[in-house]
Amino acid sequence: MAVLPFALALLALGLAVVALRHYRRSRQLEAELETVRAGMLDSTRLASLGNLVAGLVHEINTPIGALHSNHDVLKRALDRLQVILADEQVDVHELDEVRKVVRALYEIENVNTLAVERVDQLVKSLRSFGRPGGSEVAWSDLHEGIDSTLAITRHELAGIDIVKDYGTLPLVLCRPLQLNQVFMNLVVNARQAMRDSGKLTIRTRAVGDRVRISIADTGCGIAPEHRGRIFQPGFTTKGARVGMGMGLLISRQIVEHHQGSIEVQSEVNAGSEFTITLPVAPKSLKQEAEPISV
Repeated sequence: MAVLPFALALLALGLAVVALRHYRRSRQLEAELETVRAGMLDSTRLASLGNLVAGLVHEINTPIGALHSNHDVLKRALDRLQVILADEQVDVHELDEVRKVVRALYEIENVNTLAVERVDQLVKSLRSFGRPGGSEVAWSDLHEGIDSTLAITRHELAGIDIVKDYGTLPLVLCRPLQLNQVFMNLVVNARQAMRDSGKLTIRTRAVGDRVRISIADTGCGIAPEHRGRIFQPGFTTKGARVGMGMGLLISRQIVEHHQGSIEVQSEVNAGSEFTITLPVAPKSLKQEAEPISV
């Protein structure tokens, strides 16, 4: 009779060992899954940025081209002034020419100032969009993230009317780099849905302890039979050369990681609206956050 309790104890011990092994393996798999998910986020972000490089190069080349052209004009203008002012006396005709050159120099200076400001704006927007440490938790101004996204996708949005209906939002505890990726995915999707022209409306509101961001377009809309599949991995209606069907899946994962939700309303040939709802301070991120500086 004493054998039975001993056997039961051995069985219980064996089950406990198996359970511990399964627990450790599940934790290991969770860690591996998180590593894969993080890598997928980085890969998707890099792919998205890669698609924008050509447009950004064009955007930056335009003001740089103006600076380069003006540099040549500036050199010739200064050379002419040196010739005129080389004489101790300047006649009336030369004085008129000096005035024209000075006016031209002022115009060149104005153009150069605008060109430098444009390059500076693009660089700041790109830095804000993909700032180092952006995957870290921080109290963030979501309007800043949306604006930087619109700035670096400006070439993509040619021909599109952009309406920014911003409400007053508090700082939101989040991973700014990841939310910027969501904004870019939705903006680029909206642009592709509108083809040559249309209107993109971005609306933000604070609702209690949550914020709501909606991105609406006047594009082709989503067919009813596709709406239930748009967040599935690999699903796309754009064709293999345009999209891989990962943008919306990644976006939903990011939003849910922030304990938020993403919903879509769409009508064929009328447009779509994606609405993101986020808590101002997700409990899952509070331990990683630094206090707001006053």
